[in-house]
Amino acid sequence: MDAIRVFIADDHELVRYALRTMLEAEPDIEVVGEASDGEEAALLVREITPDVVLLDLRMPKMSGVEVCRELHETCPDSKVIVLTSFDDDEEVFGVLANGASGYLLKDTRPETLVQAVRSVADGQSVFDSKIATRVISGSRNDNGMPPERNLLSDREMEVLRLMAAGMSNKEIGRALWIGETTVKTHVSHILRKLGQSDRTQAVLAAVQMGIVSLESRETGGSKA
Repeated sequence: MDAIRVFIADDHELVRYALRTMLEAEPDIEVVGEASDGEEAALLVREITPDVVLLDLRMPKMSGVEVCRELHETCPDSKVIVLTSFDDDEEVFGVLANGASGYLLKDTRPETLVQAVRSVADGQSVFDSKIATRVISGSRNDNGMPPERNLLSDREMEVLRLMAAGMSNKEIGRALWIGETTVKTHVSHILRKLGQSDRTQAVLAAVQMGIVSLESRETGGSKA
């Protein structure tokens, strides 16, 4: 199995060193490049095309939002995890709207960050629920969209809630006692009905509509 290729973009050398040291200790992860500013990050990621980019939200020359927007257009196969702090609400929402696969606080536990890299490389989304609530609460009522709970079937609503909780298709299948292929079908229907192209954007759209919350897992099932 090929190692997960990770690129680190942060303007603090000590942060890059800490992230690189932590990730390179994992047998299935390889750090393939680094950048200290936004312009350099955008350029090198296009050249290297890593699997996952760890992107600092605020960097010189190009902001995290600008970098994320460019990479979403030019390197859609390179998934972005934004590293941020509580005072970055507007920028965080901006990167998510521009294709980021998730975001984490910079004080996230090392094992959580490592697992996040694996999850995003596997096509999942990673959210920090504490900051997600703040980001979305300020925007939810600004777009004029009412909570349209009749948009999705009851089963699709169950799947969507588990998607918002960060579960993979396999985990959703276990929680709802349905096959993974059936889960994929429900996810496809959810994306189509919400007019979104991927799971991250579908969850964000659903939160903005007031259909689901990112605060907690809303299921009676258990994660194995």
